[in-house]
Amino acid sequence: MKLNSLLITALGATLLATSAFSESKPNGAKNADPQQVIDIYLGKTWNWSKGGSYWGSGGKFQAVWDDDPSDPAVSYTDGKWYVTSKGTLCYESVWHWTGKDKADEVLKNCWRHVIDKDGQVWRSDHRDQNDFHKLDPDKIANGNKIKPTYNKYKKMVNS
Repeated sequence: MKLNSLLITALGATLLATSAFSESKPNGAKNADPQQVIDIYLGKTWNWSKGGSYWGSGGKFQAVWDDDPSDPAVSYTDGKWYVTSKGTLCYESVWHWTGKDKADEVLKNCWRHVIDKDGQVWRSDHRDQNDFHKLDPDKIANGNKIKPTYNKYKKMVNS
Protein backbone atom coordinates (compact mmCIF):
# COMPACT_ATOMS: atom_id res chain seq x y z
CA MET A 1 0.00 0.00 0.00
CA LYS A 2 1.40 3.42 -0.87
CA LEU A 3 2.26 5.92 1.86
CA ASN A 4 -0.45 8.21 0.49
CA SER A 5 -3.11 5.56 1.11
CA LEU A 6 -1.69 4.71 4.53
CA LEU A 7 -1.65 8.34 5.63
CA ILE A 8 -5.17 9.01 4.37
CA THR A 9 -6.42 5.84 6.06
CA ALA A 10 -4.67 6.67 9.33
CA LEU A 11 -5.78 10.31 9.32
CA GLY A 12 -9.35 9.39 8.43
CA ALA A 13 -9.61 6.69 11.08
CA THR A 14 -8.12 8.94 13.74
CA LEU A 15 -10.28 11.93 12.87
CA LEU A 16 -13.43 9.83 12.78
CA ALA A 17 -12.56 8.26 16.11
CA THR A 18 -12.42 11.69 17.75
CA SER A 19 -16.20 12.04 17.58
CA ALA A 20 -18.52 10.78 20.28
CA PHE A 21 -20.49 8.55 17.89
CA SER A 22 -21.39 8.21 14.25
CA GLU A 23 -24.48 7.43 12.30
CA SER A 24 -26.04 7.98 8.93
CA LYS A 25 -26.90 11.47 7.75
CA PRO A 26 -29.42 12.93 10.22
CA ASN A 27 -32.99 13.12 8.89
CA GLY A 28 -33.76 16.50 7.42
CA ALA A 29 -30.13 17.64 7.52
CA LYS A 30 -29.10 20.16 4.89
CA ASN A 31 -25.70 21.14 3.56
CA ALA A 32 -24.04 23.67 5.83
CA ASP A 33 -23.78 27.21 4.56
CA PRO A 34 -20.18 27.71 3.34
CA GLN A 35 -19.74 30.81 5.50
CA GLN A 36 -20.79 28.84 8.58
CA VAL A 37 -18.12 26.24 7.85
CA ILE A 38 -15.52 28.97 7.29
CA ASP A 39 -16.47 30.54 10.63
CA ILE A 40 -16.03 27.20 12.41
CA TYR A 41 -12.41 26.76 11.23
CA LEU A 42 -10.92 30.13 10.22
CA GLY A 43 -8.07 31.11 12.53
CA LYS A 44 -8.48 27.95 14.58
CA THR A 45 -6.77 24.66 15.28
CA TRP A 46 -8.56 21.34 14.86
CA ASN A 47 -6.94 19.04 17.42
CA TRP A 48 -6.51 15.48 16.22
CA SER A 49 -5.58 12.55 18.44
CA LYS A 50 -2.11 12.35 16.84
CA GLY A 51 -1.60 15.91 15.66
CA GLY A 52 -3.66 18.78 14.44
CA SER A 53 -4.37 21.30 11.72
CA TYR A 54 -4.44 25.08 11.56
CA TRP A 55 -6.85 26.79 9.18
CA GLY A 56 -5.35 30.24 8.63
CA SER A 57 -6.45 33.33 6.78
CA GLY A 58 -6.02 33.49 3.03
CA GLY A 59 -6.52 29.73 2.80
CA LYS A 60 -3.25 28.93 4.60
CA PHE A 61 -3.26 25.35 5.89
CA GLN A 62 -0.71 23.77 8.22
CA ALA A 63 -0.80 20.45 10.02
CA VAL A 64 1.35 18.03 11.99
CA TRP A 65 1.09 14.28 12.43
CA ASP A 66 2.87 11.79 14.69
CA ASP A 67 1.40 8.39 13.95
CA ASP A 68 3.42 6.38 16.47
CA PRO A 69 5.33 7.88 19.42
CA SER A 70 7.77 4.94 19.31
CA ASP A 71 8.53 5.64 15.61
CA PRO A 72 10.75 8.65 15.00
CA ALA A 73 8.94 9.46 11.74
CA VAL A 74 6.84 12.60 12.10
CA SER A 75 5.39 14.90 9.47
CA TYR A 76 4.29 18.43 8.79
CA THR A 77 2.49 20.02 5.90
CA ASP A 78 1.83 23.36 4.28
CA GLY A 79 -0.95 23.85 1.82
CA LYS A 80 -4.26 25.49 1.15
CA TRP A 81 -7.77 25.05 2.44
CA TYR A 82 -11.16 26.05 1.12
CA VAL A 83 -14.87 25.43 1.54
CA THR A 84 -17.07 24.43 -1.39
CA SER A 85 -20.48 25.89 -2.19
CA LYS A 86 -22.03 22.77 -0.59
CA GLY A 87 -20.31 23.28 2.78
CA THR A 88 -17.46 20.83 2.26
CA LEU A 89 -14.15 21.69 3.93
CA CYS A 90 -11.05 20.60 1.99
CA TYR A 91 -7.30 20.90 2.20
CA GLU A 92 -4.64 20.20 -0.39
CA SER A 93 -1.04 20.00 0.78
CA VAL A 94 2.30 18.26 0.59
CA TRP A 95 3.18 16.19 3.66
CA HIS A 96 6.90 16.12 4.51
CA TRP A 97 8.26 13.23 6.59
CA THR A 98 11.34 12.55 8.66
CA GLY A 99 13.10 9.34 7.75
CA LYS A 100 14.55 8.38 4.41
CA ASP A 101 11.95 5.66 3.76
CA LYS A 102 8.99 8.04 3.53
CA ALA A 103 8.69 10.33 0.52
CA ASP A 104 6.77 13.58 0.41
CA GLU A 105 3.13 13.06 -0.54
CA VAL A 106 0.52 15.39 -2.01
CA LEU A 107 -2.81 14.83 -0.29
CA LYS A 108 -6.32 16.20 -0.58
CA ASN A 109 -8.83 15.52 2.16
CA CYS A 110 -12.39 16.80 2.55
CA TRP A 111 -15.20 16.73 5.10
CA ARG A 112 -18.83 17.34 4.21
CA HIS A 113 -20.74 19.45 6.76
CA VAL A 114 -24.49 19.32 7.29
CA ILE A 115 -26.85 20.94 9.77
CA ASP A 116 -29.69 18.96 11.35
CA LYS A 117 -33.14 20.34 12.21
CA ASP A 118 -31.90 21.33 15.70
CA GLY A 119 -28.92 23.30 14.35
CA GLN A 120 -26.32 20.64 15.24
CA VAL A 121 -23.35 20.53 12.84
CA TRP A 122 -22.37 17.09 11.57
CA ARG A 123 -19.48 16.14 9.31
CA SER A 124 -18.43 13.14 7.28
CA ASP A 125 -15.13 12.24 5.71
CA HIS A 126 -15.21 12.34 1.91
CA ARG A 127 -14.36 8.63 1.74
CA ASP A 128 -17.55 7.62 3.56
CA GLN A 129 -20.38 10.07 2.95
CA ASN A 130 -22.80 7.89 4.95
CA ASP A 131 -20.83 8.01 8.21
CA PHE A 132 -21.62 11.26 10.02
CA HIS A 133 -20.21 12.49 13.32
CA LYS A 134 -21.35 15.37 15.49
CA LEU A 135 -18.89 18.22 15.33
CA ASP A 136 -17.10 18.33 18.70
CA PRO A 137 -16.39 21.99 19.51
CA ASP A 138 -13.90 20.87 22.20
CA LYS A 139 -11.61 19.66 19.39
CA ILE A 140 -11.43 23.15 17.82
CA ALA A 141 -9.43 25.87 19.56
CA ASN A 142 -8.84 29.53 18.73
CA GLY A 143 -5.43 30.38 17.28
CA ASN A 144 -2.56 28.31 15.94
CA LYS A 145 -2.01 25.74 18.71
CA ILE A 146 0.20 23.52 16.55
CA LYS A 147 2.78 26.20 15.72
CA PRO A 148 5.49 25.01 18.16
CA THR A 149 5.12 21.39 17.01
CA TYR A 150 4.96 22.49 13.36
CA ASN A 151 8.23 24.44 13.74
CA LYS A 152 9.88 21.49 15.55
CA TYR A 153 8.79 18.94 12.94
CA LYS A 154 9.76 21.22 10.05
CA LYS A 155 13.23 21.62 11.53
CA MET A 156 13.51 17.85 12.08
CA VAL A 157 12.46 17.05 8.52
CA ASN A 158 14.71 19.63 6.92
CA SER A 159 17.86 18.92 8.94
